[in-house]
Amino acid sequence: MKRDKIIVLGSLAFDYIMSFEENFVNAVSIDHEKKEYQSTITANSRIKHFGGTAGNIAYNLGLLNTSKVSLFGSVGEDFNTLGYKDHISKFQNIDLNVDIQADLFTAACYIVNDKKSNQMIIFHGGALDESKNIDLRQKIKDPEHYAFAINSTQSIEAMQNFAKQLSDLGIPMIFDPGQITPLFSKDNLVDILKKSEILIGNSFEISQVMKKTDLDEQNILKLVKTIIKTKGSEGSELIYKTDSEELKRDKIPIAIPNSTVDATGAGDGYRAGFLTGLILNMKLLDSCRLGSILGSFVVETSGAQTQIYDIKSVRTRFQKTYGYIPSELEKF
Repeated sequence: MKRDKIIVLGSLAFDYIMSFEENFVNAVSIDHEKKEYQSTITANSRIKHFGGTAGNIAYNLGLLNTSKVSLFGSVGEDFNTLGYKDHISKFQNIDLNVDIQADLFTAACYIVNDKKSNQMIIFHGGALDESKNIDLRQKIKDPEHYAFAINSTQSIEAMQNFAKQLSDLGIPMIFDPGQITPLFSKDNLVDILKKSEILIGNSFEISQVMKKTDLDEQNILKLVKTIIKTKGSEGSELIYKTDSEELKRDKIPIAIPNSTVDATGAGDGYRAGFLTGLILNMKLLDSCRLGSILGSFVVETSGAQTQIYDIKSVRTRFQKTYGYIPSELEKF
């Protein structure tokens, strides 16, 4: 039975980016003795972007169009009225399977940047908090067709539930705890790792997993087959054990973009590239390199879902960066 589908789990959200022409420190009044705080911020611009980890990953998978994608999540009615549904539904290879919460808003992140690039961030989960009630065992009728699922950042309860459901369905899982890693308990993390094949995160997130579980990389690799550590401008690292149980590290340099405008969502682009490599049966190292290529396209535009590229441009940049093109990419 051919496994040619990917499940993407995580947040679907609107990102509202605003700018403030002054310094935040000049607009804030704090009385520590009285525990009183006052601030008035007048933004001179506001841009709405489609975002969220799952949405960003799915968007990049849609651009490549090399695999079938099932995108699950929980959203509000504004997901339809504000254009997110139409935006993601334009990709014929994405099966959008979201629960609509009529009385809640889609998750939103409000980000204000002052003139010194300081940020004020407010996140509202809204409908995203209802993802914990989704049961993939009821929604997925053909689990044998799924090559991998990525279980990305949302509520701890939802991620725990999805890990159990994917295990019950026999669908291999990539665990991507993201910025909520410190909120997991030791037992929760160990349990999810046991149900995972791959752990992915940035250097801080992987260090938090080790701190919470009291396990070093060698021992985490007794629970998962592979660790992928993203390191921003320093590239990424593929960590695994050889047949002789030796710890092996392969370093992957970044792909150089034509320009760097906004790094938001670059990590999600990396994940989409890695997932694509897996479903095309590429080697793990080549899959990570493909992740680096996709991430380089993301940073060239403002917003995590505004970049445009196709498989031809991906092959060209892969050749330019690494000096060859994997045979699995040649057939597209």
